Amino acid sequence: MNSILKKVALAAALATASLSAHAAEAEIAVWASVDASLALLKADGTALDDSVRLVHNPVSGRLGDWTDRVRIYSNGTDKDVEVRLGADPVLLREGGGGTAVPLAVSLNGEALTTAPRTYEASKIFDGALDGASIPMELRIAHGGTGTITVDGKYEGIVTIAMVHAAGTP
Repeated sequence: MNSILKKVALAAALATASLSAHAAEAEIAVWASVDASLALLKADGTALDDSVRLVHNPVSGRLGDWTDRVRIYSNGTDKDVEVRLGADPVLLREGGGGTAVPLAVSLNGEALTTAPRTYEASKIFDGALDGASIPMELRIAHGGTGTITVDGKYEGIVTIAMVHAAGTP
């Protein structure tokens, strides 16, 4: 009887080892871009989308606008915030060809460029939500007056940079 128990225990141990050798795994890459003083997030405090799709209207030859409600989150709500674009945003046709499509970016109805635009703390931080600005509309739109005449997938990056304005408390 003892040898039967030993054989059963050995079989169970081998089965367990066999199962663990074929176990499924899931790996999730996690990253965070951290600025200890400022963040541009959706109005509900979640991260902005990593990518957005602009829809092309073949009748007008232009891209439709993309908008989202955002807030500037800050641990210095008494400080003005300077917001600018990291570069002039354009869409380029994948694989080349076609004309670069300029994009227009605005925050709270004010056009953003590569030059800093100051948002005064007293106007955007109303204290309604601790550390968060008023909700503002972020808009990405087809810039200029040109149209898209070459078929294809167009891609680009919009970089929005923020810093606390120098000289504010």
